[in-house]
Amino acid sequence: MRIKVTGHKAQSTIEYIAVIIVIIAVFIFAGVYYQRSLQGKYRQAGDAIGGGEQYTPR
Repeated sequence: MRIKVTGHKAQSTIEYIAVIIVIIAVFIFAGVYYQRSLQGKYRQAGDAIGGGEQYTPR
């Protein structure tokens, strides 16, 4: 006697959703890393232009 297995469609949908969530998480973490690297480059350029000094009011 064969047992009818149901739920394969739901399992596939859940697997696709899990993969999409992982991909979105990778993009978020990559974006944070990219943003921090850009901030470092801007700071490095600003330090080079300003002689390595930060703003002083006097």
